[in-house]
Amino acid sequence: MMKIKQKMALLMLTILMGCSTTHTLDIRVPEKGYEQAMVADNSAINATEPLRFWAGEQTDFLYSELDKTTPLTVEGDALNILVLSGGGAKGAFGAGVVNGLYERDELEQYTIVTGVSAGALIAPFAFLGGDEIPRLKQVMLGISDKEVIGKRNFLNTLFKDGFSNGDNMLEFIAHVYNPEMIEQIAKQHQAGRRLFIGTTQFDSGRLSIWNIGQIANSDIENKQALIHQIIAASSSIPGVFPPQFIQVNYQGEQYEELHVDGGLSAQMFFEPTKTDYNQISKALGLSQQPYIHVIRNGMFNMPYEATPDKGMALLTRSIKSLTVLQSRGDLYKMLYDSELQQIDLHFTYVDDEFTAPSKTKAMFDLEYMKTLYQYGFDKVANDTVWSQELP
Repeated sequence: MMKIKQKMALLMLTILMGCSTTHTLDIRVPEKGYEQAMVADNSAINATEPLRFWAGEQTDFLYSELDKTTPLTVEGDALNILVLSGGGAKGAFGAGVVNGLYERDELEQYTIVTGVSAGALIAPFAFLGGDEIPRLKQVMLGISDKEVIGKRNFLNTLFKDGFSNGDNMLEFIAHVYNPEMIEQIAKQHQAGRRLFIGTTQFDSGRLSIWNIGQIANSDIENKQALIHQIIAASSSIPGVFPPQFIQVNYQGEQYEELHVDGGLSAQMFFEPTKTDYNQISKALGLSQQPYIHVIRNGMFNMPYEATPDKGMALLTRSIKSLTVLQSRGDLYKMLYDSELQQIDLHFTYVDDEFTAPSKTKAMFDLEYMKTLYQYGFDKVANDTVWSQELP
């Protein structure tokens, strides 16, 4: 009996040791300072714009009221914005749309590109365009559970921060978004275009928006690793992937911030700051009003599905429903904001007519993703991609 108790005690000790973490709460950025915390001092790293900011925050780096100027440039007669939503494996739909537009020579050089979660994976490709677009297809349809999740340990969900240790995901992201790609993002930033990716600062629950081009164009020593962390955080589902701990400085002290899936705070966004895009258009001497294209990687309605009254099935269905309803709310907000600013907004999404089921229990079901990709591609080919009618 004593030996059994000793073995049980040893087992519990082993579990507890495995649960230990260096990311203790005493080094988490304090509530009173999280809005002012910086990943680096802008003046010391050759940054003329903030490296990150908060959704809805009043800033002036896209337009100066003082001298009526903007750092942005536009190809054509109108300022244009591309918004890419979250959606997990349904990001294959967005990849199909982007590739379809590219194949028809209709993929525009958007002045601003924003991405959240799955959209964060697509955004750098859509931002760069050109030869990167065919690679987008390879990357998005090359994602598999083995590739990004690796070995699963469901006990880690209870005792740690996710049933994946996150190494596979970070390795995948570092391989895809390589130094050459980051350098090209910096050049496009210099040319007057902007790439914004959203993560959720978990302790505050707020959308933290990262100025990826400015980071790529800065003198930060670890800028590539930071960009990889941001993309990983934005696309990391809590409980599945561990959060990303980003080092920040507040009042001369080093702290950590915990960042997770941007979709927890917003499924998509176009207004990173309280900026009047018509003022920017006027400063650039443009003749047409700004416009926005929104790619929603998923549906706006939940399909009917008889769900077993079992805990996990009910929880999964509930989360899916919350995400869909959140995306509808985000779309309505964008439509309202765009109407106030007189911005033309078109969107595309997975219609209710799409009924192809997942054929496996894998999070990233390749055959399902291929079908979604082709569906998005065909929407472009059939001239049915953009809509202004609410579902």
